Amino acid sequence: MYKREFETLLDTKKLPKSILLYGEPFYSDYYAKRVLSLWADSENILSFYFDEYNYESAKNFIAQPSLFGDINVLYIRNDKKVPKKELDNLVSMCIKNPNSFFLFHFGGDDRVAKELSKSFSKKRGGDFVRFFKPNMGEAIALMRQEADRSGLEIENFTLQHLFMVQNEDLSLCMNEIFKLSLLNKKITIDDIDTHVYGMGALSLDSFIEALLNKEDIRERLFKLTQSGTFDEIRILSAVTSYITQLMLFHIYIKVNGKYDAVEILGYPLPPQLVKQRAALSIKLKLATYKELLRHLLECEHTLKYSQHIDKNGYLISSLIKLQTYL
Repeated sequence: MYKREFETLLDTKKLPKSILLYGEPFYSDYYAKRVLSLWADSENILSFYFDEYNYESAKNFIAQPSLFGDINVLYIRNDKKVPKKELDNLVSMCIKNPNSFFLFHFGGDDRVAKELSKSFSKKRGGDFVRFFKPNMGEAIALMRQEADRSGLEIENFTLQHLFMVQNEDLSLCMNEIFKLSLLNKKITIDDIDTHVYGMGALSLDSFIEALLNKEDIRERLFKLTQSGTFDEIRILSAVTSYITQLMLFHIYIKVNGKYDAVEILGYPLPPQLVKQRAALSIKLKLATYKELLRHLLECEHTLKYSQHIDKNGYLISSLIKLQTYL
């Protein structure tokens, strides 16, 4: 099931009795809270967080009958695989007990989640929802809502900068919006650079610009990884996102003979930044973008799934090789 269909079930209060949520952390957290609040009050919820999970306790809780019609909600939040037999039994028991409900909030690998989803079949009265990473427009809209709720005065292009700084991690961005609201002032890009990842920290954008200008990036990359803010996967993802944006600018300019950040990205950018992105985007050919993105995807796969490699050394060599395509 996808997010839109799931929202319809939430709105109509026609949820299955057992649900598995996984994927994008922000959405998983948000919808887990909505489901729990819809099903029962907090005193009727038995929660197991990570290593707290105990099958016997979970089974006994949802198996108990209710003399007064109270709801029993079992909530498990875990990033490790739960044995299939145990999940099958918990889901089946919710069907047998009309007052019992089960929410499994999984934060581990998507491949493991796919295995877990087999226990949440519709025949058993269950279902599962996989949440995908929001695109830039969706993320900015959600951040805009949170900023307004927090009374934070901030422009959308500054929110976009925050999103990029946090490597498009929406959960981290929401936390930073709350912290920034404590400053009681209009937030600028300089404020983001100062308060979010430290005074004097190297801008990720400037690193990517140096990379695309075929400058020596080894010292800059070392500073980024040593800052503790960016790991190899985050840096590579940021480079991929930046180059994808440039490709969108390139295509739009070729088709329309002009550039418009709002039409291209769905949100505005500072004029100087728009001009800079547009100029850089035209320097590369579409065939070059294809090679760059292919190379980056191969690198990401290696970093995520290969074992016993020096990730930092591999990233350096991969980015240097990327410069040979430019």
